[in-house]
Amino acid sequence: MILEIDELNFGRYTPAQLAAVRPNLERLADIMRRNLHLLDGVLGVQSGEATLRRNHELAHIELAEARTQIETMRHDLATARSWIDQLQGRLASIEDDEEDKLYRSVGLAATAHTVVIAAARRALLQHHHPDRQPSEKKAAATASFQAVCTTFQKIKELRG
Repeated sequence: MILEIDELNFGRYTPAQLAAVRPNLERLADIMRRNLHLLDGVLGVQSGEATLRRNHELAHIELAEARTQIETMRHDLATARSWIDQLQGRLASIEDDEEDKLYRSVGLAATAHTVVIAAARRALLQHHHPDRQPSEKKAAATASFQAVCTTFQKIKELRG
């Protein structure tokens, strides 16, 4: 297909129409440039051959760099997985700790400040106090109240 731009009368088109066609014309120009370079290579034109050789060498360099980056990423991924495994092991050992379980049973962290522990104790004991419960729930409230008392007594001994 031969298209001569000189024959087109761009004056009869609106700027909006020209703007809409421009990306297609630019794409067509890129395709034509690429085809001309390929044709120069097939015909053995010297300037195109040197350009193709240089582009080929650049492509090899970029491929080598990409492979190096991939290997680096694989190494980094393996290192990250190793760190994750170590952290999960540490977390598992912390979660299995009896002292940590004791604190978690009353909604606290083992690193909680003494003031926070005192406030939590007071709030939980008020919440579970049997005298604040209806008569049908007094037995269950008494058991939970005693469990909270025992837990906070153990925490007090640990911090003692």
